[in-house]
This record gives sequence, structure tokens and C-alpha cells, in this order.
Amino acid sequence: MQIVVSHTNLDFDALAAQFALTKLNPSARIALCSPVLGNIRDFLTLNRHRLSLVPMKHLRGKEKEISKIFIVDNQHLARLDPIIQDLINAGVPYAIFDHHEFDERGMGVNAQTDSIIERVGACTTLLVEQIQNKGIKLSPFDSSLLALGIYEDTGALTYATTTYRDAACVTFLLRNGADLHVISEYMRTKLNEQQQALFEELVSRARIVDLGGRRIVFACTTCPKYIDGLAILTRKLMEVESADASITAVHMRDRIYLVGRSDTPSVNIQELAKIYGGDGHHGAASAVIKPGWGQKIQPVEIIDHIEEFLRNNMQPELTARQIMDTSAKMILPSVSMDEAGKIMIRHDLDGLLIADQEKILGVISKRDVDQAQHHGLGHAPVLGFMSRPVIAVKPDTTFSEVQSILICNNIGRVPVLDESGRLLGIVSRQDILHTLFNTSAPFHSEQIAQSESIEKSIQTQSRHKLHEPLAALDKDNLWLYRELGKVAAQLDMKAYAVGGSVRDMLLSLANFDLDFVIEGSAIALADKLIEKYPDKFIISTKHERFQTATLIFIASEKGSEKRLVDLSTARQEFYEYPAALPTVEPSLLKDDLFRRDFTINTLALSLYPQDFGALLNYFNGLEDLQSGIIRVLHQFSFIEDPTRILRAVRFASRFAFSLDDNTAQLASHAIEMGIFDNLAGVRMKEELRLILESPTRLDALEILSRLGARLRYLDEELEYGPEQRKLLRRAQQLLSRYPVKTQENWLVYLALLLSQLPLARLENVLARLHLSSEARTSIVRGLAIDEELLLLGKNPKRSEIYEALHTDNEIALAIASSLSSPGSPVRRAIRLYYEELKDIKTSVSGEDLLKMGYKEGRELGQILQNLLNAKLDQIVHNRQEELDFIRPSKLAK
Repeated sequence: MQIVVSHTNLDFDALAAQFALTKLNPSARIALCSPVLGNIRDFLTLNRHRLSLVPMKHLRGKEKEISKIFIVDNQHLARLDPIIQDLINAGVPYAIFDHHEFDERGMGVNAQTDSIIERVGACTTLLVEQIQNKGIKLSPFDSSLLALGIYEDTGALTYATTTYRDAACVTFLLRNGADLHVISEYMRTKLNEQQQALFEELVSRARIVDLGGRRIVFACTTCPKYIDGLAILTRKLMEVESADASITAVHMRDRIYLVGRSDTPSVNIQELAKIYGGDGHHGAASAVIKPGWGQKIQPVEIIDHIEEFLRNNMQPELTARQIMDTSAKMILPSVSMDEAGKIMIRHDLDGLLIADQEKILGVISKRDVDQAQHHGLGHAPVLGFMSRPVIAVKPDTTFSEVQSILICNNIGRVPVLDESGRLLGIVSRQDILHTLFNTSAPFHSEQIAQSESIEKSIQTQSRHKLHEPLAALDKDNLWLYRELGKVAAQLDMKAYAVGGSVRDMLLSLANFDLDFVIEGSAIALADKLIEKYPDKFIISTKHERFQTATLIFIASEKGSEKRLVDLSTARQEFYEYPAALPTVEPSLLKDDLFRRDFTINTLALSLYPQDFGALLNYFNGLEDLQSGIIRVLHQFSFIEDPTRILRAVRFASRFAFSLDDNTAQLASHAIEMGIFDNLAGVRMKEELRLILESPTRLDALEILSRLGARLRYLDEELEYGPEQRKLLRRAQQLLSRYPVKTQENWLVYLALLLSQLPLARLENVLARLHLSSEARTSIVRGLAIDEELLLLGKNPKRSEIYEALHTDNEIALAIASSLSSPGSPVRRAIRLYYEELKDIKTSVSGEDLLKMGYKEGRELGQILQNLLNAKLDQIVHNRQEELDFIRPSKLAK
């Protein structure tokens, strides 16, 4: 027999997780501890028959029948029923499914390999993911119970511990019939008269203390008899008092019940509960102080002891020094508003300090710049627009004090000054938000090293996610990843795989786009790799200005497969004006990623040996990848580089993603501004080629059309509508049957898009795109063939068709064929040429004619042409008939 167990004091997350395991293992039964209280008791009263339950006490005497134990929502032996403790101590194998951090002192160390211990909002989430993966069908009741478990432990997806995985599982369960009315009924706490009276007593006795900037509520009282639901009351007390944590201690009967709840990392409730022999996890824990403890200790003493413990041990509140941006930029008061705006864009800032001889004079914001430019005052110096006096803080000013200063003064940033008035950094509104909500948006580059615990948390969550994708890499690329990281570390550098390679790895797509960013010197790393592995790497190119290097990586042992490896020094790019080539500055990884086009391309994979495989997700690229969203990183993205519009639709069509509303709006506005007008044709050609080569070209062009681009990136008057779609679909069908061998089929689609233009404007577009002369000739010729064939009349000879088409290449013929409807004279003529005429040759050659006595000259060529025409027109069929055909025309010897 297999059994599923959880901690005592059962909650809905534990019950739902137990139930999920019975769906995954139908032979397993839920071993139910007693007593079961509150809403759990009410739920089981009505639904016990739907669950495979066995009372814990019925396991006595059947211990030898138990072959395996599944433990949910718990890693600690002491929190299990004594019967289960005895079984585990006797060596019965067990697996653990828990959503808290792995505890090296817990039972997870000896658990079986099918265990799952990962940080998510609810334990049920881990098992619902397994149910999804195995395609197990769920009834509305099943889905409702599982959703109830997730909702309870995530506060209906509102607690800080909630992850996207919890939300994804809730979506899956709602799709499978989870009933929100049922969930709401059991989620809604109904206090009976005794609970209501106890709650009112706790509120009246509540004491709120500010510890390290955290608001903590303490309450204690005494009840003559036991009242269940103290955990619910403790949570309610925290909500009523708007506290970060609440701790209650209530003497009931002959013991004291201690319960804590916390929504802040600064207060570890589990640590407090363990002092009194209890357990739980960081945000929720409890302890029962039994006789021997309670005989001499009163609830108020416990509360006082806990308060004192927190005062002495709680992590101090963050200070301005810890959250400030040390790369704060200062400008002189004479700098123009336009130039200040450029600097803000260049360094991704929303404000600048104005200083003269290190004296801070004022602050200018992006909003100030926008207003000045709106009124035509971009040329004016910042001195006339800056905000002053400057409100500043000291480096030891607490986080809560800084937050209060920003809110009370309605300002977006404050400088941090030392005792002598020297600038140390700046704290912005964004820094406050990132710290408050612990978002995945990055800390400033200089702070990453100072925030090791936060970074470690991000990396730990991501590393497990990338085990499978990394394992799927081919062995050569995996070797490259590891060696790059090792060699970079030896040079005191850090290497990261970035962009498309990481994106496609997470999407399980093949990608040999080996693109790496180096915090250090890409060129120095390239030289070292060649020195260390001369048989594996060959230098291809180096660019000192951009600090990049491209290597040829010899992937296979025999050297038959070569791959390009692009190494880039982490850098910032600043565009001096719209559509300009970027100006480059060195930077750290976060700044380098910020210059990229879309969030899904900002993911970076650490190759540093100590955290190899850690995913750096500074800009929520992982979430957008999972949601199928194309999102730009900042408002000026398309202004800086209009080709990103083409790239956005290419990615959207390739991955079946969608542009988020803001990105679509920014693209439309940029197009309306005529952003393509100054774009270099070479850059546009490459993006256009990738779109037209893609099998999803029609989807991409459709998205572009909806954005308002029509075909403005080619010619401002060109439209894209049903007629163009019809031509492109026709070309797709034709090219699938008659592929262009030169792999330049995108030129066929380009020609069809340009087919509306008169010749002069057509040639202007082709020249702007810097197409080769051969490609331009093919397009112009392909668009003219149909008219030439129509001039031959209704029933042209086969030789006339051959004469018209035999000098044209495949691209031109594919263009002409696509322009003609099926069954038309032009289409029939081209098909006849391809299928019958193209390869016809005479067996009699010029050499044969010379042997027969003909003289060299024009007449000889004309005879051969006449002979070929006769064969094309099926007048002659074999060599003898050819010889007979030319004899009457033979010249006298």
C-alpha cells in the first residue's frame, strides 16, 4: 500500500496536494490526521466519499503493508504523525513534494529521486504541473479542490511568494471546470461566535511595533477553552492592522498556542516557532507550548521574548547606500534641454543632477525635457528648467525614510550626499519600487555584487529550469559553453550566452546562433581561446571600435563542421539621431542587454563556472517568452532603430507571438512619423530578406499592414492588400513545385510586392536596397515578361516562346509566372518552356556542319538556329530528320 501524508494541522494546500498525488498514483491513499478543523472539516464532511481516505489511526498494525510514503508540504519529521515517524525511522522509502526552500537538515536529503522540492507559491502547483504533463483528465470537482489549494497558499495569487507557475496552473484548472463559487465559499473565512470574540480580544490587545522599518503586530490573551482557527485570526489581524507580520500567543486550556504570519523577508516566522519547538516555513509557522513550558510561562512573556529576539536578530532595514545608483550622471547648467534628453536616453535615465564645481544646483527630469521640447525650447539651457532646492539624503538614511521623502515631496529621485556634500549616488522612484516588490528588474550594475542573496535567489530558481534545455544542447555547443566560461574566469572575466541562442534553447528550437557577451574584453578572450585550443578556434574578424571578435569554432572531431562564434564586449549603444548607426561605450551585462531589441532577446545564461546555467532575467524576458509576447525595452526603441519594427513582426510570425499593446502603438506612431525615410537600405534589406524567406512571410506582412506600414518601408505609396496576398500565395505554390535553385526566392516575393510601381520608382527602390545588378535585372525582367509574351499573340509557336524566355533566369521566370493567373496564356507559355522546351537541343552541331562542307560565318549560325526552331516546333524529331532538314540549304562546295 502507498500512502500520502502531510503535516498535522491540515490546510487546503496540503489536502489538495495529497489528492493530486492520488490522481498521479491511483493506488495511493490519503492518510488523514486528526483532528481536522475549520473549513477543512466542513469540506470533508460533504466530500469525503470523493477522496481515497484512510484514517491515520487505522494504519496501526498495517505498517508492513506500506511500501512507500508520499509526503507533501513538509520536509520535517517532527511535523508528521507519530505513526509516520515510526515508519520512516523503520526505513520505509519516501518521496517529498514541497514548495519551500530545500532544508539540508530536513528529510529531503534521504528522499527518493522522484521528489520535487522547488520554490513556488503552493505545493499543489508542483503536482498540477505533473498532472498536466501526463495528460491526466480532471473533473470539475478535481479541478476545484486543486485550485482551492493553490488559492489558499497564495492568497488567491496575491501573496509575495506567488509565482507565474501558480497562475499558470490556476488557468489550467479553470479551463478544466474549477468552480470559483465553490472555491470562494471555502476561502471565505466564516468566524463563529467564539472565534469572533477571540478576534475582537486580540484586536483590543494588539500592540504595533516598528522594527527595522517593518510594522509588526503582537497580540496575546487567555481563553478558558480551546478555540480553533487561530491561524486565520492571526492573518486577519495582520490585514486589519496593515502590518508586515503578526504574532499571536493564546493560552487555551493547559497550553499556549503560538502562531505567526509574515509577508516580509525580514521576519522569519519559522525561526521564531522553532524556539518553542514548533515549525512551519518563512511566512507561516506555529508552535504548541505544552505543560512543562506553559506552567511557568504566560503568553505575554512569550510575546515579549519574541519582540526582544527580533530587535536583536532581525535584518536591519536597507539604507540609501544599499539601494542607490552610484552611476548617477551630472551635467553643467549650460547644457541644453535637447542634449540633456539625449543623455537620458543614452544612459537609460529619467532624470539628471545639475552641478557646478561639484555643487549640486538642481534636478532635471525627463518630463521637464519633454515639456521644453513641446514648447520649442529644446535649445534652452537646463538652468532655467531645473527643480530646486535639491532635497538630499545621507547614505545611512533608511529605506522607509527615503520612500517617505519621495512621496511627501512628490519627486522622482533624491541624491545621496556624504557629510561634506559630495555626491555618492542617487535613489529614484524605480529603485524604491524594485526594492519594495522584489521585482526581477535589475539593480544597478554596481549593486549586483552587493546584492548576492537576491542574485543567488534569482539564479537558484532559474538554474533548475535550465537543466533540461542545457542537457538538450548538442555536445559541441555544451563543450563550448563550459570552456568559454572557464577561460573567461581565468582572465577574471565573465561570459554569458545571450539573445537568440538562449531564447531558442528555452523554446526547444534548434539554433546555432552562438552569441556571447563578455564582461571584460571579447578580443582578449578570443586570443586566449585560440592560444589554448588552436585546433578548435580560428580567428575570423576583430573590430576594435566595437570591441567584438568572431571566431570559427571547429565543432566536430574531424573538423568537417564549422560554426561562427560571436564574442562581444558588454557595451552600451547610443543613437545620436533616429536611424543612425550606434555610438558604442563599454558597460556591464545589464546595460548591454538593455540595448537589445525585445525582452525575449535579453535573456542571458551565465557561463561562469560557479553558477553555470543560471538564467539572468533582468527585463522579464522569460515571462514574455512564456506568454508569447513581443515587447520593446523602452519608448524610443523604434525611433533609434526602425528595423526593429520589421524584426518584431518577423519574431511574432515565426513564434506565433503577439506584440503587446504598447509595443504595437509605438511601432504605429514611428511609422506615422515616417521613420523608414532615413533608414539605410542595406539594413532594411537584410530584415526584409529574413521576412520573405520565412514560411510565415504572409503572417508577418499582415502584421506590418495592421501596424500601418502597408509597404511604406519600400515606397510610401505602396499598399498591401488582398491582391498582394493572392500573388504571394500563388508564388508559394509555384516555388514549392519549381524551387529557385539559387536560394534567392525572396527576390520573387519582393518583386511581387513592387509590381504596382512604374519602372522609374521601381528602380529607385531596388537601388536603395543595394541589390546586386543581377538581382535588379532579374526583378525588372520578371515584371516585364508577361507583356512580351502577350505580344506573341494567341497561339505563338513553340520556338517563339523559347526565343522569348531562354535568356531569362529562374528568378525572372518565377516572378512572371506568379504574376499570371493559372490557365492564362502567359502561365501556359512559361510552363511549356519549363517542362518541354528549356532543355531541347539539336543533335547536329556546328562541327557537323563544317564537316559537311558549310563555311564558318553568320549563315552557319542561322542554319543552326533554324534547325533548333524546327526541333522546338516538332518539325524534326531525330538526328536523321535534322540532317535531312539542313541538306536542301547546303552550300555548294
